[in-house]
Amino acid sequence: MFTIKRMKKIFALTLFLSFFFLAVSPTIALTATSASERQEKRIEKIASIEARLTARKKEIIRNHFNRMITRFEAAINRLSRLITRIESRMVKIGADNEKIKTDPIKKEIEKARNLLTETANQLNEIKNNMETVIESNTPKNGFEEIKLSLNGVKENLKEVHQLLVKVIGDIKGLRVGNNSTPSAVME
Repeated sequence: MFTIKRMKKIFALTLFLSFFFLAVSPTIALTATSASERQEKRIEKIASIEARLTARKKEIIRNHFNRMITRFEAAINRLSRLITRIESRMVKIGADNEKIKTDPIKKEIEKARNLLTETANQLNEIKNNMETVIESNTPKNGFEEIKLSLNGVKENLKEVHQLLVKVIGDIKGLRVGNNSTPSAVME
């Protein structure tokens, strides 16, 4: 019944099947653990990418903020220098002709100077709070806060500029009859 040839075949088949099941079983276990490891690696990779994007967003916000601060500080310096020059001009006009009433113009200049000082203080306050706003968990909301704060400064600077334009127009109105200076209107 059982011949040696048949016994060898059965033995070989049994050996092959046992080897197959023993070899495949750890491989299945390995692929199961490697799948979970791959999932963990994928999660870690996504987290690192999100961290880099968040850091990049914060850097972009910080750079934008620094550019705007530089521009606003330059505007404040220009307007301050202009106010000083206008005040100097008002002193000269008052010294040349004491009959000219310069009080309303001086009040406007003082109003512009006070608003400019308030704006500079507001800008310094924003600069001091910048890092806490940027380092918040949501850089997008921080960027919106910074934009709103800087828009307030921008509007104040526009208002100061409008006041100074009005003052300069009023000063030219005072000097219409005086053609002794080169800054008088010539036709």
